[in-house]
Amino acid sequence: MIRNHRVLTVFLISSMFLLFAPSGAHSSVPLDLYKFLPLSGEVGEWERNDQPQDYRGEDLYEYINGGAEIYHEYGFNRVIVQDFRNKSGKSISVEIFEMEDSESAYGIYTFKTHLEDKKLSLGSDAQLSDYYLNFWKANVLVTITGFDEDEETIEGLQELARAVEAKMKLNGEKPHLVSVLPKKELITTSIKYFEGNLGLYNSYSFFARDIFSLEKGIKGDYESGYSVYFIQSKNGEVGQKRFDEIKRDFEGSPRYKNFNSLEKELFMVEDRKSKRIFISYFKDSILIVMGAIPSHQVKEIFSSIQENIGK
Repeated sequence: MIRNHRVLTVFLISSMFLLFAPSGAHSSVPLDLYKFLPLSGEVGEWERNDQPQDYRGEDLYEYINGGAEIYHEYGFNRVIVQDFRNKSGKSISVEIFEMEDSESAYGIYTFKTHLEDKKLSLGSDAQLSDYYLNFWKANVLVTITGFDEDEETIEGLQELARAVEAKMKLNGEKPHLVSVLPKKELITTSIKYFEGNLGLYNSYSFFARDIFSLEKGIKGDYESGYSVYFIQSKNGEVGQKRFDEIKRDFEGSPRYKNFNSLEKELFMVEDRKSKRIFISYFKDSILIVMGAIPSHQVKEIFSSIQENIGK
């Protein structure tokens, strides 16, 4: 009996530690996502419609048919979904995703947003596109979707977003890789952050298989018309031997043409649309520049990336 009492005491102490542990971006303590949902009457005429839905882990495949894989690649834990309606019959859906950490939330945010979206002042970043809105904060992604582009619906999206964000007392930071991209002429709404080959493939389909052994990566578009990719390898330093294997993959692929080995650590190909692709490596990473850009400027960009890595 004494032993059982001691076990119970340890359990209660552990439970209290978990209960009061800080809910930072990298905490393993599950968030109470329901407390982020506005109540009926808190957002003008928008009222909750039915009960919220809750999907965890593999259950996401039941909710998102054919699109769950990318969420899991970024580190999906859970999502709750609550529909709202107003007196005129307009409907809006609020989805609150709990991801593994702030990098995961930022990554899936960049996957779901687009270059032409309108930036908003919400959370850590927010963008409005047609009839849906995305923002992220710490390890949470919020997606709010209307079902038309009427002014009433668009205003409702932003009202609900502000109400949700006000309840989220969370802090998180962007991945360090964002700082690797050269800042001059960078279009910030174009940035994509990858945590697997599926995300990279949806940005640009280099190869269906993971020839870069991607662990993490970042991509940004620039006002002069080129794009920069920085891809970290899972296997540590890339090295000349591994880089030569990547060169052979590009040289032997029918997807690419006009292969040109410019230097030992730099080669160029063109894709089927005659877009130039320059590829090099540095330590554990692959460096790529795509677009109509002279080779001397490419080298300047690569040098800038290497300087940013050391900061």
